Amino acid sequence: MEKDIVTIASYTDLFEAEMAKGYLEDSGYEVYLQNERILSMYPSMAGDMYMIELQVYADVENEAKELLEDLDDAYLTRQILTKEQALLEGHFLLTSGNHSNQYVEKIRILQNPEATHILCKRLASRLQDYNFDVVIGPAYGAIVLAFEVARALNKDFVFTQRKDGAMVFRSGFDLSQIHKAIIIEDVVTTGSSIQEVLKCAQDRGIEVVAAGLLVDRSAGKLDIGVPVESLLTLELPFWSPEECDLCKLGVELTKPGSSDKQ
Repeated sequence: MEKDIVTIASYTDLFEAEMAKGYLEDSGYEVYLQNERILSMYPSMAGDMYMIELQVYADVENEAKELLEDLDDAYLTRQILTKEQALLEGHFLLTSGNHSNQYVEKIRILQNPEATHILCKRLASRLQDYNFDVVIGPAYGAIVLAFEVARALNKDFVFTQRKDGAMVFRSGFDLSQIHKAIIIEDVVTTGSSIQEVLKCAQDRGIEVVAAGLLVDRSAGKLDIGVPVESLLTLELPFWSPEECDLCKLGVELTKPGSSDKQ
């Protein structure tokens, strides 16, 4: 006897639908996407004429729905990092000055607008209950992320940049009506860069109420003085240059985000 198939969720974004499908499949369910082919060929029709329907057999409908509700940020973020080949192995110089044999190349994520949109939407949902006026993104890596989060939350957006060795707000932004802010960063290890943004805001009389991160690679040990909301927490090894075995072995050091070798 043929079993009935039911729709348990609908999506306008093919990328997000595929992530949900993979999550249920990893949990042992047989899953189907309806209208997947149509929207892959005509993405502009999403939300207009067609929705992508996530379907399972009727006898597992309730448990699949419950599992889907528990689709957590960490799973989704890790899946996207893997899909976009953003988890790298090698010998890397981190922004903090430390060295590591692993690196999260956020540029690979930003190269895919759909993946970026999904992650920023998730991050926005983690920050929506905070009281703030503006979203701050330090140049350059977090500008796109902060803008997307600000757009999702209907908040203002500004960015900071380094000038003469100091972190400052980009000239031209009107900060006169801004009192509270959140900071968005991509990948944070020690928090030294985000502390610069915190001081920059405080120097202008702006209270930072929280920080949102794509990846906290400090294994949850990050302490920057404000609440931190991270989509994924990783425990990736890092060492000071003096303690780095890769340096002692003569393995070439790469500075991510640059074509230069150190």
